[in-house]
Amino acid sequence: MSVSMYQLDFPGLLHRYFSLSGNVSIPGLGTLTLVRTAAANDFIGRRMLPPSRTLKFNPVNDQVMDDQTNYLARISGKEKEVVVTGLKKLGQELQHRLEMERTLEWKDLGTFSISEEGVIEFVSKTSIQFFSPVEYVHVIRNNAAHSILVGDGESTSKAMEEFFDEQRANTGKNLWHKAALMLLILAALLLLSRFMVGSFDFLESRYNPLKINTPASSYRVI
Repeated sequence: MSVSMYQLDFPGLLHRYFSLSGNVSIPGLGTLTLVRTAAANDFIGRRMLPPSRTLKFNPVNDQVMDDQTNYLARISGKEKEVVVTGLKKLGQELQHRLEMERTLEWKDLGTFSISEEGVIEFVSKTSIQFFSPVEYVHVIRNNAAHSILVGDGESTSKAMEEFFDEQRANTGKNLWHKAALMLLILAALLLLSRFMVGSFDFLESRYNPLKINTPASSYRVI
């Protein structure tokens, strides 16, 4: 993008700002954004995909941010109003060149083009990758154990698995013992209450208190 714009090299300054911020806006063209994609695990393909960067272009949003204007003004030593005016004139000149040449390349990043309907598009040359995918092999180990921190102490994963298996196995037993104990206590309470207020006849709907008869003496003390 070799455009002579008065005394300022706006294309070079914009390229420099884009390399630092990953975002640049050109009035009349749009906004170019560098999208960063984190590393991803391709489990099916058994590959670790590296982080990558892709250029995204938005022709609708061409509003220049204050950070970009302030940066250009500070680097160029010009007033902010001069920078804003220069950016607008740069956008007009680039639009004119696109209408005449139909394509416009920008410093190995990609190419601006304009369709028959007047829609401006940007085609990136390639996604930016600093590393290559790394292939790996799925390994399944039987009875694998590793050290883990449990509270203030250290144990192994195998020992903790055995501990929790034992806890789950004892859960049912403990419930059975508790249920049996509760039944015994309930039966004892029922027997005690019947003994205190009546007879042991559980089929009797009314209380039947016990009567204690004292027999008469069959002898006399002289």
